[in-house]
Amino acid sequence: MRNVTALLILLSFLFWNAPICFGQQAISLFTIINKGKINISKQVDIYATSKNESIQEIIHQPLQNWKLNSNSNTINLKISDSIYWFKFKFVNNHIANKYFLKITNKGINHLDLFSIVNDSLKHLGTTGDYYPFNQRLYNSNHFIYPIELHQGDSGIYYLQCDKKNENLNTALFIYTEEALKKVENKTAISMGMIIGILFLAFIINLFLVFIFKDKLTIWYSIYIIAVINMILSFEGYDFEFIYPNHPFYASVSRFISGLSTLALMIHVMQLFVKQKKDNSRFYHAAIVIKWLNVAMIPITLMIYDHFPFLLTKKIHFYSFLFIQITGIITVLFSTLEKIFQKYRPATFYFIATVMLLFTGVLSSLVETGVINKSIDSVNPMQWCFVFEVIFISIGILYRYQLLRKENQQLFDQLSLEKINNLKEIVETQKIEQKRIAEDLHDLLGGQLAALKLKITSLSGDQKNNAEHLIDDISENTRNIAHNMNLVELNENMLSNIFSNYLFQLNKDQSTQFSFTQTGESYNFNKETELNIYLVLMEIIHNILKHAHAKESMIQFFFNDSNFEIIVEDNGIGFTEKNKPGMGIRSIRKRIQKLNGKINIDSSPGNTTIIINIPVQHEA
Repeated sequence: MRNVTALLILLSFLFWNAPICFGQQAISLFTIINKGKINISKQVDIYATSKNESIQEIIHQPLQNWKLNSNSNTINLKISDSIYWFKFKFVNNHIANKYFLKITNKGINHLDLFSIVNDSLKHLGTTGDYYPFNQRLYNSNHFIYPIELHQGDSGIYYLQCDKKNENLNTALFIYTEEALKKVENKTAISMGMIIGILFLAFIINLFLVFIFKDKLTIWYSIYIIAVINMILSFEGYDFEFIYPNHPFYASVSRFISGLSTLALMIHVMQLFVKQKKDNSRFYHAAIVIKWLNVAMIPITLMIYDHFPFLLTKKIHFYSFLFIQITGIITVLFSTLEKIFQKYRPATFYFIATVMLLFTGVLSSLVETGVINKSIDSVNPMQWCFVFEVIFISIGILYRYQLLRKENQQLFDQLSLEKINNLKEIVETQKIEQKRIAEDLHDLLGGQLAALKLKITSLSGDQKNNAEHLIDDISENTRNIAHNMNLVELNENMLSNIFSNYLFQLNKDQSTQFSFTQTGESYNFNKETELNIYLVLMEIIHNILKHAHAKESMIQFFFNDSNFEIIVEDNGIGFTEKNKPGMGIRSIRKRIQKLNGKINIDSSPGNTTIIINIPVQHEA
């Protein structure tokens, strides 16, 4: 009876402790052939130690020191100063004998794998991000160990994971060679698509820099490069391709890239939604978090290089997570605030930020072990960054389109106000000029006429000289009054104004003027129109004063290439000498200003003046 009791106690002990030894049961490699892979995290026994123990010490550790990771598809170990050992057993009941152990965490400092097959202990290799990349046993951004186990054999494997003073969240997968290649190819294609789309977005935004010359597009182009760098660092590609012989940077690159990317995200957001302290209650929070991210970069380098202790790394890790989540939430609320302020482009940034917040919180919960989820391919957060960049790029284009419309509306409004102001000024000038002209005509003209009557009592040369002087003054006064009334230049076409002027002139002048027009008239700009008008006035003045002509004909010719004026009279003619008169010099100067040409042909009984002005002066 005692023997039976002792046997029962022994069997109970073995039954109770068997799962501790081999993870409930040995893993059959046959089961992964159909699927190509299997997550063995649940079958892993875990042992934690605070000192560097040899493999012989680990093998002989008491069974009660090992704890089965039976409730999760991932291995979530909090931040501690421990070194962890994982133990699992394989039984190969398939003809294939080559498999691959994949550790999904890409930031483990030190890894050592040992196997016991047929009572033979073998070291399968050392790797980790404390070692140069070319020391890896399999060329991949993941840590992968080739495992050979012949059919019918079983093996116990011990994996040392040293991520001391850091959070350790990982999963262990066993792959067949074919399945591993498929996953690696799928990951490479996905990463190629992600980087390609982001790089295309960078090129497009770089093109917008040269078009708009706006600091928003400059900073957003820098932000896209930062996103690309962050994705490469979190996936371990920067270590593989950029600095494979400098492991220290691999330890800190994930933190530095995350901090710099978030700082740039906040800065771009402030430029995008025009956030300022006088229009946003979240402005100061955004500024503080932005510079906290910047300040954390040198702090990260200092901690990992000089103070890699449990407390400092723990504070650093949770501070990093807090700043990241708080920063994204600040961006979210800042853009939401702008949406409520009716700034429509903020909607694009808000949608992009919501996606990032969701995946950022999810990744943080996975990283800290709150959510047990194993990811052995591309992280969904990488695709969220792609969608974010696309959304914001579209938002930038929409923003510029909106700004262009607003600027056009503002320009139209300012132009309308300017036109109205000019109209008021012109109208005021017109009233004032009309008043002055009437005063000149009524008061000064009447007084000169009275003065002329009084000096009729004079005789001889004095009388003739006085009468000529008064006639000149009267003519000049009339001309000044008439010219000041021609403010209608601002309202009517030149041909209409000139036709009316000649009609009034024929009423009281001995020289009779006729006017004809060929072609459809058009408006010149006011400066050109004024110069043409003054040229014609000078020509008419010369005809009246010097030509002694009975008739004069003025012709306007309008066509697509030029505007031509022909003035003819039957007066005494004139010749231009070395020093032409002020009138002729003034005419030639104004024609030259208009890029035009003038030709004068004069003889007794006939004078012809031809003026040609290019149409490009048309308004």
